Amino acid sequence: MTRLRQLETLLRRLLVLMATELSADFEIKAPVIPEAAKPLSGTSSTQTAPSETTRTHPERARSTHTSFPLLRILRPYTAEDAARLGALPRRAPRPVDETLLVHRYCTLLKHLQHPERLTRRMARHLARLRAAGEIRPTCLPQPGLHRLSAELGALAACLPAMIGAALSGWYDTG
Repeated sequence: MTRLRQLETLLRRLLVLMATELSADFEIKAPVIPEAAKPLSGTSSTQTAPSETTRTHPERARSTHTSFPLLRILRPYTAEDAARLGALPRRAPRPVDETLLVHRYCTLLKHLQHPERLTRRMARHLARLRAAGEIRPTCLPQPGLHRLSAELGALAACLPAMIGAALSGWYDTG
């Protein structure tokens, strides 16, 4: 799973690098909304849609109490505690389900064979960020490069500098 995550990160960085060449072609414009447009959600023109602050997210609706639970008084570990832990019922380990891993691997291979669609999507995303006035995306060095082969490790080590150079024309605060 770790190796697959590293390869996915490498693919994303390659897509950003390829998308910087295409991003000049994509000009994101603000949507034009006619004055006579009707509300989309079925509300009448006199009603107002609820604001984002009044809507409650299901997970946010739960208690926001963030205090730590009371900890039991710590005491020295005794032989009785070890016997109690040994008496707990144990079950056999379940077999590993590798379906998710195989699916991610197949998706990665599909994207590596035909990266054009993802490159255009990344270019549109970068154009939207740039049009919105966002700061330049940062690309930090990837950890664990010693686990990759020499060729992939060298490529992964060079990508942050190459992406930084490709995005150098982007306004940045730093």
